[in-house]
Amino acid sequence: MPKISFTMNLSKKFEELVIKQLESFGCSMGVTHLVMYLASAKQGTKASFEMIGQWPQIDRLLISIEDDPSLKVSSPNRRWYPLQENDILLGVLRVETDFKGGNWPVSLDSRLKALSISLAKCVSIELERQNKNKEINFLKNQVNVIIHQLRNPLAALRTYAKLLIKRLGSDDDSIEIVERMIIEQKQINQYMDSFAQLNSPIQLPLEIGEERLLLPPNLDNKKEITVQSLLRPIIERGKANAKLENRDWIEPSFWPDWTLSPVKAKYAVIPEIVANLLENAFKYAQKNAEIGITITSKGLCIFDGGKKITKNENEKIFHKGFRGSAAKKKEGTGVGLFLARKLAKQIGGDLKLLGNYSIDHNEELKYLKKNNIFYLELPIKELHV
Repeated sequence: MPKISFTMNLSKKFEELVIKQLESFGCSMGVTHLVMYLASAKQGTKASFEMIGQWPQIDRLLISIEDDPSLKVSSPNRRWYPLQENDILLGVLRVETDFKGGNWPVSLDSRLKALSISLAKCVSIELERQNKNKEINFLKNQVNVIIHQLRNPLAALRTYAKLLIKRLGSDDDSIEIVERMIIEQKQINQYMDSFAQLNSPIQLPLEIGEERLLLPPNLDNKKEITVQSLLRPIIERGKANAKLENRDWIEPSFWPDWTLSPVKAKYAVIPEIVANLLENAFKYAQKNAEIGITITSKGLCIFDGGKKITKNENEKIFHKGFRGSAAKKKEGTGVGLFLARKLAKQIGGDLKLLGNYSIDHNEELKYLKKNNIFYLELPIKELHV
């Protein structure tokens, strides 16, 4: 049977659990001593079995089986039970009794086998925890390296952009494009700052999922943010994309009061939702289709004049992994709309694809005759500081 070498960096909770299990069996049916050992090996030495817990706790000396002279003499009052996961030996359980002539009750033997199975499961879980921690630490180190490596070229891009502005002189149109590049570079820096926080202890929300977005927080809590200031860079990005693709682009000409008042930091995710929707529109709408964004009294509408999403897919497109007929031949993962709706709900809003009925019965949207309209409804009353 193969034996696994277990690193002895055990968690305190694991050790306490082992002791509790041994104690719960103590003084039962003639048992006088229980000792648990784990397979272990130091570099350059053969594997051994190290003691990690015993009952009663006579002492706390971690003596290996090889270093305990009393175990070199066989005894009818002693038995060994393997702690194994499938065909891998993780450790052993030593049991001492006060029986005469080694007559062990069958019921005791059955209970000890059950105890050894339970302890083996504990060891397996602890081993998995250690491996996961190693993986996490490795990934954190890799993230640190990547962040460090990215800082320099990002700083260089900013420097070159500033030099280019100087060379352009009075070419205002070109200067505006370069200035937009600098804004995008700042946004990437915010993502780098967010990545850097991964190595700090974080309190995860109770309902967090594996698909949680790593969004750049409002790093400067003293900085006042409004929906307008949050959306400006996204709108400029959309305008640039439309110009590059020779599309018609529509952006807000009027900003309601609720977009101009300071909002709480948690609503800084709004531009991420909008950016996601615009990215989908540019990716999947036909090349000549119009794209744009408009603002209502209760939220935002992101629309396009591409092929209309079928009624059958109106809700399915928000399911994780689902890809609509328009996306079949395009690259993608089918999680964008799922994440966008999830973020909208997390901030007390909602995201839906409006049908003809919804548009016809909404005075603010009657004029908006577009094939696909995504409506991001926001909790207007709760938005502001």
